[in-house]
Parts: sequence; structure tokens; C-alpha cells
Amino acid sequence: MSYFWANLGAHMLITLILLIVFLWTVQNSQRYRWKRGFLFVLPTVLMVIILVQVGVFVVPRMLDSTTVLRSTFRIGGGTIDKVSSLKDHIVVDGEEYYVNPFEFDYEVGDEVTIKYTPYAHYAYSVEIVEEQEKDA
Repeated sequence: MSYFWANLGAHMLITLILLIVFLWTVQNSQRYRWKRGFLFVLPTVLMVIILVQVGVFVVPRMLDSTTVLRSTFRIGGGTIDKVSSLKDHIVVDGEEYYVNPFEFDYEVGDEVTIKYTPYAHYAYSVEIVEEQEKDA
């Protein structure tokens, strides 16, 4: 679970850095310090990037923090359809799950059972279904 908390902290840090850069660009725009006219658009572009960062990464992980603290994960399963090149997420029956790349040893076609968080789809545990369990 430490990977989940490190990932949440990293995304919050990225958002904080983007916010600081945004405030700096707003200050420069107000004082007319830009030598090029198109740089006046930079605060708008940065705000869009910040909103995407917060909406896609930070908010789902913040909502899932209570799930992680309570250990009330959802359970799903299926066959692994795709493994990312960085091995940080997998696709199981059309659903994308984020996994810890340091504990990764799965291949396409493996039948798995997944405990995951509801919003960010962070996989707490991924277990390969044994052949005996499939037959039963």
C-alpha cells in the first residue's frame, strides 16, 4: 500500500509545483513582463493542465484514501488483455487497473482476481487463479 500513498503524494506535489508556476505566470502577465505576446496565454494553458491533473489523478486517489484506510476494496476478476510497457497498469476484461510495477509478474492471458479501489482503480492485490479453482 505504500506505493498508493507515494503515488498520491507525487501527484499532489506535481499539482503544487504547477500551481506555483501558474501563480508566477499570472504575476508576470499582470506586470507585462513577457517579451513575447503569446506568453500571455500561458496562465490559461497551465490552469487547464492543473485541472486535468487534479481531475484525473488527485481527486480519484483522494476519494480512494478512505477505502485504503478501511481496507474495503472491491473484488473483480477476469483475463489480462493488455500489460502497459511500464508495467504500471493492466487491462482486465476491458477495465484498466493501476498496479505496483515493482511487484509485477503477470502476463497477457493470465486469469486473475483483483482487489481494487473504486475510483482510481488501484489494484491492492492481483492473484492468479489456479487451475483447480477454475475447474471447481
